[in-house]
Amino acid sequence: MSQRMPRRRGLVTRFAVALGALAIGAATVACSSDEDVAETSPTSAQSGEWPRTVETADGPVTLDTRPERIVSTSVTLTGSLLALDAPLVGTGAQPPSSVGNSATDEQGLFRQWADVAAERDVETLYQGEINVERITAAAPDLIVVSASGADSTKDSYAVLSRIAPTLVFDYTDKSWQEITTQLADAIGAEDRAAELIAEFDTKVDEARAAIAPALAESSEANILTYNSPQDSRIFTAVSAQGQLAERLGIVTAPLPEDIANADKGTMAGRADVVPASVENLSRALPGAITFIISADASAEERMKADALLAGIPSVQSGKVYALGYDSFRLDYYSANNVVDRIVEALT
Repeated sequence: MSQRMPRRRGLVTRFAVALGALAIGAATVACSSDEDVAETSPTSAQSGEWPRTVETADGPVTLDTRPERIVSTSVTLTGSLLALDAPLVGTGAQPPSSVGNSATDEQGLFRQWADVAAERDVETLYQGEINVERITAAAPDLIVVSASGADSTKDSYAVLSRIAPTLVFDYTDKSWQEITTQLADAIGAEDRAAELIAEFDTKVDEARAAIAPALAESSEANILTYNSPQDSRIFTAVSAQGQLAERLGIVTAPLPEDIANADKGTMAGRADVVPASVENLSRALPGAITFIISADASAEERMKADALLAGIPSVQSGKVYALGYDSFRLDYYSANNVVDRIVEALT
């Protein structure tokens, strides 16, 4: 698949690099046998010792040395790796079809951290469909993969793990702090993770105090992507957005049982989002406040003008707020932006 990749470094001989990468993978890839796991106990978070055993969505994986060349096949996890100052050399990106939706730049990288990736010369290896050849050419000594979601390449795990040790993480049911901590444990960046989280904790405490008066009457809120007339997605209390809302003193409004337990189709197995058809949407939004994910102010006006939603509490009171295009995939960068927007909306 031929693609124009603006951030290419100097050309290297693909065959030679491929052999080198495969050699690295053969030498350092973690053994998954019970014997090897038993021999290497997980290190303490602050030890900085190697080898260390990392807990992943597919079980424990042992890394022999601190990684120096990381490739992320998950554009969602890339933001957390950048925040950790990880030695990231390449990343997968959103497919070309998604470019131009205001969430991504022309390379399919999320705008909240695209400039950071550019400053660090992180190469966009492919957009959309995984390109194993370009991953091999990047000569990684660690590959990071998402367990689920649109950016998951878990189906290619067997191939990727021959190139370099490959770690699978599931971000769908975790806050950005939890996934950042997991990644930090894998790459030896525990101190940086602690610094990021402490800084954010202070911001959240200040924000919670600032918006408390606005939540005095009711703190229940709906969180969703508003795609009318197509199906929308309701974000539950276990989603990253729901967990952030809870920390701010906002309660995710409960869903009717039939909607909460409806067939999720392509989202089966996920607890963070629930699809809601146009017919059911008004029943799925009982909260006094509505936050719209992955949207700008124009979505606020569309929802307020939607005749099917005229009777829901948040529309009647005018408390409908868009949280920006970067609010769909939360990482350190976008979570800070979302907190700022919630404070601006409710104060």
